[in-house]
Parts: sequence; C-alpha cells; structure tokens
Amino acid sequence: MSAIRLWRLTPDRVSEWCEIRLEALQVAADAFGSTYDEWEGRPLSEFAARLANCEMWAAGEKIGAPQAVASWEPGISAAEPDLGWIMSVYVRPSMRGKGLGDAIFACLIQSGERAGMTRMGLHVGQHNHPAQALYRRAGFIDAGHPAFLNARGYPEIEMRRMISPSLGSRFRTLGRAFLRRR
Repeated sequence: MSAIRLWRLTPDRVSEWCEIRLEALQVAADAFGSTYDEWEGRPLSEFAARLANCEMWAAGEKIGAPQAVASWEPGISAAEPDLGWIMSVYVRPSMRGKGLGDAIFACLIQSGERAGMTRMGLHVGQHNHPAQALYRRAGFIDAGHPAFLNARGYPEIEMRRMISPSLGSRFRTLGRAFLRRR
C-alpha cells in the first residue's frame, strides 16, 4: 500500500461517507447501534447532518476514496466534559491490517487533545476481538465496567484512553474552571 492519506469528511463530502457508512452497516451489522435498514434510502441531507455534528475522518490511498472511517465528538456525557467519544469506526475488510485504523486513531487522539479532551472513550462489541486489538494498539484499555447490552441487544464493553494534555490545554481548562467560580 502506498502512503496513507487522512482527510476530514465534512457535509460537502457527504457522498463519500454515505457509501462507506452503508457498506459498514451491511458488512459489520452487529458493530453499530444503527442498522442498514434505518439508513438505506435516507436523503443525503441526513447523512450530511451527521457529519455536521461530529468530527469524521477518513483514510485511504487517495483522498475522496475512503477505505476506513471513524468519528469523535465531545459533550456526549455532561458529567465528563473532558471525555471525547469515538464512534462509527469501520475499515473495509480488504484493507484491514494495512495501518489505516491505526492512522485514523492517531488522528482522532490528536484532534481530541487539540480540543482540550483529557480522555477518549468508546464502546465495542464484547466479542469483537479484532476491533478491540485495534483499540488496544491505540492505547485504549477496558474501563472495567460490566458488559452491557446496546440498544440492539448486543453485549458491549467500554474502553478508555488517557490523553496527555499539552500544557496550553491544561491552562485553558484551569482558566475556564476559575472563571466559572467567579
């Protein structure tokens, strides 16, 4: 494989995400909270709305032809504002083992750190050992909570990763906390 390219999937690149998202929901049906039937036939505007509400990244040999995708967003848990959540992870089966997932996760962690996150979390199928191996390579560990059933009835575990925030991000966080107290 030639060099891995990373790019952000924004609403103006919706067709790129629509194609790989529908494939993911078919190929890895039990890995997602949504189903193919729920998304197939939706207008592109609904796919674009999802891209507008998260930071979705793609990886591949050629920009515009994603072979892997993953997203993250802050604010999922109001009780943990410094925790970013990773979602919608998918690597095309023919491209697994070529470093695309590792590259996207490095990108997501850097992006989360730039946004002031101190931790990242995700949910993964309890028996999805290949995905868990990818996440472990990216520094995630089992959060130690009991497995739970997702909305579709599949058992999942939670994994988390600490991010070493930069000094600037630590000062920004402390500054915001100080200003809230005043």
